[in-house]
Amino acid sequence: MNARSRDNPKEPFQGAKPGQDVESLADFSLFEQEKAVMRRSEQMLEALDAVADGVKVLAKAYSESYRAQRRMMRMSDRMQADLQDANRQLREQAEHLAQLNNALSDEVRERERLTAELERLALEDALTGLFSRRRVMDCVEGMAESIGEQSHSLAVMMLDLDDFKALNDTHGHAAGDFALESFAEILGRELGAEQYAGRMGGEEFLVVAADLNSAEAFALAERIRCAVERASLDWKGDQLSLAVSIGLVVTTDPWPDAGELVALADDLLYRAKNEGRNRVIVQMHGQCG
Repeated sequence: MNARSRDNPKEPFQGAKPGQDVESLADFSLFEQEKAVMRRSEQMLEALDAVADGVKVLAKAYSESYRAQRRMMRMSDRMQADLQDANRQLREQAEHLAQLNNALSDEVRERERLTAELERLALEDALTGLFSRRRVMDCVEGMAESIGEQSHSLAVMMLDLDDFKALNDTHGHAAGDFALESFAEILGRELGAEQYAGRMGGEEFLVVAADLNSAEAFALAERIRCAVERASLDWKGDQLSLAVSIGLVVTTDPWPDAGELVALADDLLYRAKNEGRNRVIVQMHGQCG
């Protein structure tokens, strides 16, 4: 500043434009400063707006992410619930299936038991445990056809307990069943290999034996008759006496008609009945020495 300016402040600034005093220049300088401040403020506001926009974008992204996570969590919860429900249903179905399998296994076992029982009843007499009628007749048929091939001879006996009706009438049917079981036990003790016994029905029985000559077959029949005659059966304090009549056929010839062979033995049985009971009537066919 020159001397003039220091001495007289009202004097225009050197270098000032004509007509422009120092006070005006000072006012002009403040205005520029304010404008600069305002520009900086605007810049700061713009920066703040940019930051605010960024914050808004970030907040919006966070909000959307939060909503997405909430949706995912809800979906996960639903999926977990659905999975638990599906697992529960699977467990219930597995338990139900296990129950069905157990029931089916029980039914299969019961069917197998019934089948075995039916087969046993078809092949075995339920009361005495001897062969059933069908099974012993099959034995006669098979053995009669194989004479000369698998065996030399065949003996067929029809046996009938004497006065069995009187025993039933006197002591009751339970005593009759006991007598039949006892008779079956006697047959079991007297018969050997290749010798079979079956119950034809009631008190009538059939015995078939291979490879016995006439004397041996008759001896077997007599042993059975004597064992029955000697038997003393205790039934509730009462002694039951039994006797048996036997019709015996011995053949060394093949006999294709097993029914005819059994019928012949049955005829001989009734001859034994008519001739006094408790005896053996025998008939031989072929070379039965």
